[in-house]
Amino acid sequence: MLLAINIGNTNAVFGFFHKGKLMLNRRISSTVSRTEDELYIPLKQFCEQIKISPEALQGVVISSVVPELTDSINKMLNNYLKLQPLIISGMIDAGINIPYSDPAKLGADRICAVVAAQKKFGGPAIVVDFGTATTYDVITSKGEYLGGVIAPGVETMAVDLFRRTAKLPRINLQFPDEIIGKDTITAIQSGVMFGAVDSFEGMVRRLRRSAGKYATVVATGGYAPIIAEVTNEIKYMEPNLVLEGARMIFERISKKTKK
Repeated sequence: MLLAINIGNTNAVFGFFHKGKLMLNRRISSTVSRTEDELYIPLKQFCEQIKISPEALQGVVISSVVPELTDSINKMLNNYLKLQPLIISGMIDAGINIPYSDPAKLGADRICAVVAAQKKFGGPAIVVDFGTATTYDVITSKGEYLGGVIAPGVETMAVDLFRRTAKLPRINLQFPDEIIGKDTITAIQSGVMFGAVDSFEGMVRRLRRSAGKYATVVATGGYAPIIAEVTNEIKYMEPNLVLEGARMIFERISKKTKK
């Protein structure tokens, strides 16, 4: 049994794999002030849901963009289970060439998403993760990773608009019935939601100039299902793409270690 953890800016997702198959995934908020005890409690509860004890975990792999929470989870795993997790970064052999001047600067979630998309769909492909940030990563027809783009996420745009204005309210992140708002709420919803879709479609068109005219779009992240409601650009929806990539990287490193 392998535990893969994807620690994002908003949530940390725990994925439990048995013989390569995802058995359960659950999430907690990415609160950096959580103690080791507070982190172990949900882990134990998740294990109970698939009728195993935490001690049955044979390995842990972590993809994280929140260093403080990574450290806390690492300590919890060490203290409670005597497990040393594999922490993914651009400095390990993930199976892809990272064309960054400093590979360590590439987010672990993007590494995992590219590895999984490359393995499952090949190239050319554009991998889009709709999270706190919206990230785009490009795979060529030869399966080579070119790099990508980072843009504000849907919720990030809405929250920033609320924080930086005196009278504009918070909104529910949903599409209004009409593009032209009839009140402040629907006007903001239209601007944020349709603006996010147009930004996404425009970026895909630009990236295809480098990736290839027929590059496949693979989408993941919490807001992917919402965006997919109003665009035809997304071919594959892969909600667990980062977890799958983390599993693949763990298995690759484990095989190399055993040789």
